[in-house]
Amino acid sequence: MNCWICGDEADSREHLIKASDLRSVFGSVTQKKPFYFHASDHRNQPIVGIKSDKLKYNARICRSCNNERTQPHDRAWERLSGYLRSRNPPIRHGTLIHLEKVFPGSIRRSMLGVHLFFLKLFGCLIVEHSIPLDVSVFSSAILHEVPHPKVHLVYYNELNEPSRKRVRRTYVKTASLNGRIVYAGWFYYVGRIAVNITYSEPTEHRKGLVHSWHPSTVGKRVRIIGL
Repeated sequence: MNCWICGDEADSREHLIKASDLRSVFGSVTQKKPFYFHASDHRNQPIVGIKSDKLKYNARICRSCNNERTQPHDRAWERLSGYLRSRNPPIRHGTLIHLEKVFPGSIRRSMLGVHLFFLKLFGCLIVEHSIPLDVSVFSSAILHEVPHPKVHLVYYNELNEPSRKRVRRTYVKTASLNGRIVYAGWFYYVGRIAVNITYSEPTEHRKGLVHSWHPSTVGKRVRIIGL
Protein backbone atom coordinates (compact mmCIF):
# COMPACT_ATOMS: atom_id res chain seq x y z
CA MET A 1 0.00 0.00 0.00
CA ASN A 2 1.24 3.47 -0.85
CA CYS A 3 0.76 6.58 1.26
CA TRP A 4 -2.43 8.28 0.06
CA ILE A 5 -0.87 11.70 0.77
CA CYS A 6 2.44 11.56 -1.11
CA GLY A 7 2.48 8.18 -2.88
CA ASP A 8 5.58 6.81 -1.11
CA GLU A 9 5.60 3.44 0.59
CA ALA A 10 3.13 3.47 3.47
CA ASP A 11 4.74 2.38 6.74
CA SER A 12 2.74 4.25 9.39
CA ARG A 13 -0.81 4.59 10.71
CA GLU A 14 -2.63 7.62 12.06
CA HIS A 15 -4.51 7.58 15.38
CA LEU A 16 -8.31 7.60 15.23
CA ILE A 17 -8.17 10.14 18.06
CA LYS A 18 -5.03 12.21 18.50
CA ALA A 19 -2.72 10.73 21.14
CA SER A 20 -2.56 14.02 23.06
CA ASP A 21 -6.37 14.10 23.26
CA LEU A 22 -6.40 10.54 24.59
CA ARG A 23 -3.81 11.42 27.23
CA SER A 24 -5.68 14.57 28.21
CA VAL A 25 -8.81 12.55 28.96
CA PHE A 26 -7.42 9.25 30.30
CA GLY A 27 -4.01 10.25 31.61
CA SER A 28 -1.46 7.45 31.88
CA VAL A 29 -2.79 4.25 30.30
CA THR A 30 -1.30 0.95 31.52
CA GLN A 31 -2.28 -2.67 32.08
CA LYS A 32 -3.37 -1.71 35.58
CA LYS A 33 -5.14 1.41 34.36
CA PRO A 34 -6.70 0.64 30.94
CA PHE A 35 -9.55 2.30 29.16
CA TYR A 36 -12.07 0.54 26.94
CA PHE A 37 -12.55 0.84 23.22
CA HIS A 38 -15.93 0.33 21.57
CA ALA A 39 -16.47 -0.33 17.87
CA SER A 40 -19.59 -1.35 15.99
CA ASP A 41 -18.43 -4.96 15.81
CA HIS A 42 -16.71 -5.30 19.18
CA ARG A 43 -17.24 -3.58 22.52
CA ASN A 44 -15.25 -3.31 25.74
CA GLN A 45 -11.83 -3.93 24.22
CA PRO A 46 -9.25 -3.08 26.93
CA ILE A 47 -6.58 -0.63 25.79
CA VAL A 48 -3.37 -0.73 27.83
CA GLY A 49 -1.31 1.77 25.82
CA ILE A 50 -1.92 4.88 23.73
CA LYS A 51 0.09 3.40 20.84
CA SER A 52 -2.21 0.37 20.49
CA ASP A 53 -2.98 -0.52 16.87
CA LYS A 54 -6.66 -0.75 17.84
CA LEU A 55 -6.62 3.05 18.10
CA LYS A 56 -5.32 3.60 14.57
CA TYR A 57 -6.77 3.73 11.08
CA ASN A 58 -6.25 0.73 8.82
CA ALA A 59 -5.49 3.13 5.96
CA ARG A 60 -1.75 3.68 5.92
CA ILE A 61 0.40 6.69 5.27
CA CYS A 62 4.18 7.08 5.31
CA ARG A 63 6.22 8.03 8.38
CA SER A 64 7.38 11.23 6.73
CA CYS A 65 3.82 12.46 6.16
CA ASN A 66 2.63 11.25 9.55
CA ASN A 67 5.49 12.92 11.38
CA GLU A 68 7.51 15.71 9.78
CA ARG A 69 5.00 16.88 7.17
CA THR A 70 1.89 17.03 9.32
CA GLN A 71 3.42 17.52 12.77
CA PRO A 72 2.76 21.30 12.73
CA HIS A 73 -0.90 20.57 11.94
CA ASP A 74 -1.10 18.09 14.83
CA ARG A 75 0.39 20.66 17.19
CA ALA A 76 -2.03 23.36 16.06
CA TRP A 77 -5.00 21.14 16.92
CA GLU A 78 -3.35 20.04 20.19
CA ARG A 79 -3.08 23.68 21.23
CA LEU A 80 -6.65 24.58 20.26
CA SER A 81 -8.05 21.40 21.80
CA GLY A 82 -6.25 22.07 25.08
CA TYR A 83 -7.49 25.65 25.20
CA LEU A 84 -11.12 24.71 24.52
CA ARG A 85 -11.13 22.04 27.21
CA SER A 86 -9.36 24.07 29.89
CA ARG A 87 -10.87 27.50 29.25
CA ASN A 88 -12.01 29.38 32.34
CA PRO A 89 -14.89 30.10 32.37
CA PRO A 90 -15.80 26.88 30.53
CA ILE A 91 -17.16 27.23 27.03
CA ARG A 92 -20.90 26.99 26.46
CA HIS A 93 -23.38 27.57 23.66
CA GLY A 94 -22.64 30.88 21.97
CA THR A 95 -19.16 31.36 23.44
CA LEU A 96 -16.86 33.35 21.17
CA ILE A 97 -13.30 32.08 21.20
CA HIS A 98 -10.79 34.90 20.69
CA LEU A 99 -8.13 33.16 18.67
CA GLU A 100 -5.35 35.59 19.50
CA LYS A 101 -5.44 34.11 23.01
CA VAL A 102 -4.81 30.65 21.54
CA PHE A 103 -2.41 31.54 18.73
CA PRO A 104 -0.88 34.96 19.45
CA GLY A 105 0.68 36.30 16.26
CA SER A 106 -0.10 33.21 14.17
CA ILE A 107 -3.88 32.90 13.88
CA ARG A 108 -4.06 32.37 10.13
CA ARG A 109 -1.20 29.85 9.90
CA SER A 110 -2.26 27.92 13.00
CA MET A 111 -5.94 27.71 12.11
CA LEU A 112 -4.97 26.47 8.65
CA GLY A 113 -2.98 23.82 10.51
CA VAL A 114 -6.11 22.78 12.43
CA HIS A 115 -7.96 22.50 9.11
CA LEU A 116 -5.16 20.36 7.63
CA PHE A 117 -5.10 18.13 10.71
CA PHE A 118 -8.73 17.21 10.12
CA LEU A 119 -8.08 16.78 6.39
CA LYS A 120 -5.57 14.06 7.28
CA LEU A 121 -8.14 12.22 9.39
CA PHE A 122 -10.83 12.72 6.74
CA GLY A 123 -8.53 11.34 4.03
CA CYS A 124 -7.85 8.25 6.13
CA LEU A 125 -11.61 7.71 6.48
CA ILE A 126 -12.12 8.10 2.72
CA VAL A 127 -9.44 5.54 1.91
CA GLU A 128 -10.34 3.08 4.66
CA HIS A 129 -14.07 3.03 3.86
CA SER A 130 -13.83 3.56 0.08
CA ILE A 131 -15.94 6.72 0.24
CA PRO A 132 -16.37 8.04 -3.32
CA LEU A 133 -14.71 11.41 -2.73
CA ASP A 134 -11.60 12.56 -4.58
CA VAL A 135 -8.88 12.01 -1.98
CA SER A 136 -6.30 13.62 -4.28
CA VAL A 137 -7.76 17.04 -3.40
CA PHE A 138 -7.18 16.24 0.28
CA SER A 139 -3.61 15.10 -0.33
CA SER A 140 -2.84 18.13 -2.50
CA ALA A 141 -4.07 20.48 0.21
CA ILE A 142 -1.79 18.82 2.77
CA LEU A 143 1.22 18.70 0.44
CA HIS A 144 0.91 22.37 -0.55
CA GLU A 145 -0.46 23.58 2.81
CA VAL A 146 -3.56 25.17 1.33
CA PRO A 147 -7.21 24.75 2.39
CA HIS A 148 -9.52 22.20 0.84
CA PRO A 149 -12.14 24.48 -0.76
CA LYS A 150 -15.08 22.27 0.23
CA VAL A 151 -14.21 21.14 3.76
CA HIS A 152 -15.53 23.20 6.68
CA LEU A 153 -15.39 22.86 10.46
CA VAL A 154 -18.05 23.62 13.07
CA TYR A 155 -17.11 23.73 16.76
CA TYR A 156 -19.57 22.43 19.34
CA ASN A 157 -19.98 22.06 23.08
CA GLU A 158 -21.85 18.86 23.94
CA LEU A 159 -24.22 20.29 26.55
CA ASN A 160 -25.76 17.04 27.78
CA GLU A 161 -22.58 14.96 28.00
CA PRO A 162 -22.49 13.77 31.66
CA SER A 163 -18.91 12.53 31.66
CA ARG A 164 -15.77 14.22 30.39
CA LYS A 165 -13.86 10.92 30.24
CA ARG A 166 -14.92 9.95 26.76
CA VAL A 167 -13.52 10.40 23.28
CA ARG A 168 -15.07 9.19 20.08
CA ARG A 169 -15.26 9.57 16.34
CA THR A 170 -18.34 8.94 14.24
CA TYR A 171 -18.63 7.37 10.84
CA VAL A 172 -19.05 9.56 7.78
CA LYS A 173 -22.62 10.27 6.73
CA THR A 174 -23.10 11.21 3.09
CA ALA A 175 -25.78 12.64 0.83
CA SER A 176 -25.75 12.20 -2.93
CA LEU A 177 -27.38 13.90 -5.89
CA ASN A 178 -27.45 12.30 -9.33
CA GLY A 179 -25.02 9.64 -8.15
CA ARG A 180 -22.44 12.11 -6.80
CA ILE A 181 -21.70 12.94 -3.16
CA VAL A 182 -22.65 16.54 -2.40
CA TYR A 183 -22.32 16.34 1.36
CA ALA A 184 -20.28 14.23 3.78
CA GLY A 185 -19.88 14.87 7.48
CA TRP A 186 -18.56 13.29 10.67
CA PHE A 187 -17.82 14.27 14.28
CA TYR A 188 -14.68 14.19 16.41
CA TYR A 189 -15.30 14.33 20.19
CA VAL A 190 -12.95 15.01 23.10
CA GLY A 191 -14.90 15.17 26.36
CA ARG A 192 -17.56 17.84 25.86
CA ILE A 193 -15.80 19.39 22.86
CA ALA A 194 -16.90 18.29 19.40
CA VAL A 195 -15.86 19.24 15.89
CA ASN A 196 -18.09 18.57 12.91
CA ILE A 197 -15.97 18.07 9.79
CA THR A 198 -18.01 18.52 6.62
CA TYR A 199 -17.45 18.22 2.92
CA SER A 200 -20.06 20.31 1.14
CA GLU A 201 -20.69 21.33 -2.44
CA PRO A 202 -21.59 25.02 -2.91
CA THR A 203 -25.20 24.05 -3.71
CA GLU A 204 -25.70 22.62 -0.20
CA HIS A 205 -27.38 24.98 2.26
CA ARG A 206 -27.74 22.89 5.39
CA LYS A 207 -28.65 24.16 8.83
CA GLY A 208 -25.48 22.69 10.33
CA LEU A 209 -23.32 24.76 7.99
CA VAL A 210 -24.60 28.12 9.20
CA HIS A 211 -21.81 28.46 11.75
CA SER A 212 -19.16 26.59 9.75
CA TRP A 213 -15.61 27.87 9.53
CA HIS A 214 -13.13 27.78 6.65
CA PRO A 215 -9.53 29.08 6.44
CA SER A 216 -10.41 31.32 3.49
CA THR A 217 -12.61 33.42 5.77
CA VAL A 218 -10.59 33.14 8.96
CA GLY A 219 -11.20 35.92 11.43
CA LYS A 220 -10.06 36.44 14.97
CA ARG A 221 -13.01 34.67 16.58
CA VAL A 222 -14.78 31.31 16.40
CA ARG A 223 -18.26 30.72 17.82
CA ILE A 224 -19.02 27.58 19.83
CA ILE A 225 -22.43 26.00 19.19
CA GLY A 226 -24.43 23.93 21.69
CA LEU A 227 -24.95 20.32 20.65
